[in-house]
Amino acid sequence: MAKKLNLKFAFTMLVALIGTLGMSSCKKELLQQGGLNPGQLVAGRIYGTWANPKDIVTPKNVPADVFGAMRLVFTTDEAGNPSKFMAQDCPVIFGNTTGTWGVSGDENKAKVILTSVEPVNDFDVKVSSTSLILSFYMGWENTDTKETGKGNFSVTLTRQ
Repeated sequence: MAKKLNLKFAFTMLVALIGTLGMSSCKKELLQQGGLNPGQLVAGRIYGTWANPKDIVTPKNVPADVFGAMRLVFTTDEAGNPSKFMAQDCPVIFGNTTGTWGVSGDENKAKVILTSVEPVNDFDVKVSSTSLILSFYMGWENTDTKETGKGNFSVTLTRQ
């Protein structure tokens, strides 16, 4: 009887030990606290090269070619924070310029803030795996006719 009790006790302890080891290994698979912050997560979605402007919206009397052959590049640092912003071939909106960028918001709607870039220094974005829709409100002037105004601009770019 003592051997049967010891065997049953040993079996129970073995099951408990395996269960404890199994649960501790599951804990290692859980996400650790202190992971990426919301800004890093959104920056990760925006990160990369975006080009091929389409679905262009401009105020009345403003031609769509203000966006030119827009190509935007967003980089991040090693920690996943926004780093450099580069614009190419967008004559009126950004020109050909390099600056830095920051982001706030979430993956569904974010605001990008640019530094060392003119005339647009912030815009709203909606980003998916394949497209980036950027929109902003800006004053404008037609240098030929001297007509001025303000209005909403929007363009959709695709991931390159």
